[in-house]
Amino acid sequence: MSSNKNSAFDTEKIVKIIKLDLNENPLGASPFAIIAGQQAMLKCHRYPDSHGLYLKKSLSNHLGIPAENITLGNGSESLLELIVKKILEPLNSAVIPNFCFTGILTILKNANITFKVAKNPHSHLSAANLLEAIEPMTKVVFIVNPNNPTGNYINRLELQYLLEHLPKNIFVVIDEAYAEYVETEDYPNSIQFLAQYPNLIILRTFSKFYGLAGLRLGYAISELKIASMLNHSSLPFRINAIVLAAAEASLKDQAHINLTHLLNRKGYSQLFQGLQNLGLEVLPSFANFLCVDLKSPSLPISQLLLLQGVSVRPLYDYGLPSFLRVSIGTYKQNKSFLSILEKILIKSSIE
Repeated sequence: MSSNKNSAFDTEKIVKIIKLDLNENPLGASPFAIIAGQQAMLKCHRYPDSHGLYLKKSLSNHLGIPAENITLGNGSESLLELIVKKILEPLNSAVIPNFCFTGILTILKNANITFKVAKNPHSHLSAANLLEAIEPMTKVVFIVNPNNPTGNYINRLELQYLLEHLPKNIFVVIDEAYAEYVETEDYPNSIQFLAQYPNLIILRTFSKFYGLAGLRLGYAISELKIASMLNHSSLPFRINAIVLAAAEASLKDQAHINLTHLLNRKGYSQLFQGLQNLGLEVLPSFANFLCVDLKSPSLPISQLLLLQGVSVRPLYDYGLPSFLRVSIGTYKQNKSFLSILEKILIKSSIE
């Protein structure tokens, strides 16, 4: 079979693509995690710990919560699916913010659950707007905090207001996939609300900040009754031994944690300033990506970027047809992206 050397998806070209589309950690995983995963491979003929007890204990110490309040999943999406399956019934409905992670929409649609979209500005998530969307059959309110793809967040006071005014029979599920990246004082420590609000479920992941996206590991934090239900409803051996070992090692590598924060902080400034210098509107973000308004359809621009070796995420399916989401990469990756984008924009304006 002959290969098409002119294809944008030729194998040689794919290897060279700068991936700024999936919000991965450009540093990769912790060296400790890689070594731990390699050592776990030596025993891969044995089944993994079906409950992930050692990792749960490490997370317990890391977060200051009982290990019994943790449920592990094959990525946070699998936990979202489990929550929808166990909590929502066909006559129930859900509330989600606009511009919300499309994975939640897909899970709700696959389960034939109706949902109402709460309108929020690009800048923040409003508790009042979420409460206004509540209907008699609402059973769950979903929040992504910081939100993907806009990068905004619901602050501590807004979250507390939501929890105080929400009927106690309605669950609040907060997906905090990017929580470790946030460096602002009013971002809520949602775990502190668990004791007072047993209808709260928090999701986190090792895919983003800890660089283990390819191994798939997320976890839920909830009060004991919900955690027990989720754990008993999960299949045994759902988490492989390699990621269990790698995740536990990741939590202990403070140098890698500090370096990830530093790279993200510097990369944010580089991209934010560079995009503004191109005359583009950039939404303030508190995660490891930026949402930029091109003021024209973003899909053609994203396709031109891909042909030049840079992969970014157009947001037409989020109802943001003129926006791109750009992951924060290394200095060289960010610089290449800005340079290529500038040339494309100049050429587009001339044509």
